[in-house]
Amino acid sequence: MQKPKRRRKSAVLGLLTCISLIIASCASPSEDPNSVRLADSYSPKHPFSVHGTAVFMETMEQEGLDFQYFPAGQMGNARDLANMVRTGVVDVAPASAAYLEDQFPLTSVSDLPGMTNDACVAARSLMKLLQPGGVLYEEEYGPRGMRPLWVNIVPNYEIMTTDKEIRVPADVDGLLLRSSGGSLDVTTTQLSAAAVSMPASDIYEALTRKTVDGLTFSLLSAASYDLGTVAKHSTEGLNLGAVGIPFVISEDKWQQFSPELQEKLLAAGNETNESLCHNVENSHDQFKTTLEDGGMTFHPLTKEETAQWDLLLTDIKSNWATALDEAGKPGSKVLAAYEEEIAKQEGAL
Repeated sequence: MQKPKRRRKSAVLGLLTCISLIIASCASPSEDPNSVRLADSYSPKHPFSVHGTAVFMETMEQEGLDFQYFPAGQMGNARDLANMVRTGVVDVAPASAAYLEDQFPLTSVSDLPGMTNDACVAARSLMKLLQPGGVLYEEEYGPRGMRPLWVNIVPNYEIMTTDKEIRVPADVDGLLLRSSGGSLDVTTTQLSAAAVSMPASDIYEALTRKTVDGLTFSLLSAASYDLGTVAKHSTEGLNLGAVGIPFVISEDKWQQFSPELQEKLLAAGNETNESLCHNVENSHDQFKTTLEDGGMTFHPLTKEETAQWDLLLTDIKSNWATALDEAGKPGSKVLAAYEEEIAKQEGAL
């Protein structure tokens, strides 16, 4: 299918358009409900774009929506985009809890270790909590004028290093590891490593220069950033966590649509959710092969090694929930709700 002309804009044109939109005081939603400004931080070739954003746009274009699409951070980085939805600069964008822990601390429940190995189980479970009536929507998104439509799940985080083979928790002690933030920072610190925050686009250079010793990352993301050529070792089967990235639409824009179109948007979001998670699941071996071809060696954990990790990581979930409870947030409630949804989804498989 030939992509709409708008989607083939060059990065330069996109930047110029972005500047024009801001100068034109686009802080209020477009008066034309059929025109939707969608922005993200992913390359159009990234799996999240090919099997996520593109699926959503193509489905809704058939319903008469006209998308202005700004990929690859043309409108701002991953930290900026959620605020751009809130202020009306864009209508749809990702709201990454890992980068916005001050705004979405509860959503990082999906980042906790050992939840589930299945991307679709994680995506469906998290979306239950993100829908109106769900605890995450009511606590974090609704009050900020956002409605989640689908969620990108980056599952099965492993520890990848430039030089040192990691087998047991003691091997991590003292290392500098890039972390995506949120619960993964807590997990990294629990392992006696130092969590280093940096954008994903900077990881390759950081590993090349050895300003970090390694990172906690998924195979999907590592393959997308060609990290197999610079990170030479990876655990296999650790499941240190995941990252859930909801794509949200502003409430102001949502209210411009008819009830019929709102239903179609929700259906398109669900279709996108399924497209993404199934692609992630089906591409696991492909991502691993890509990394191995680049030079990365995977080290499957033995039962004895896994037991050491489980012993250390067992308390992380309860500590996360307790810390949020003490801060006046319903951490234990969110953890229980997410674990309950995971059990339901795994039971339905």
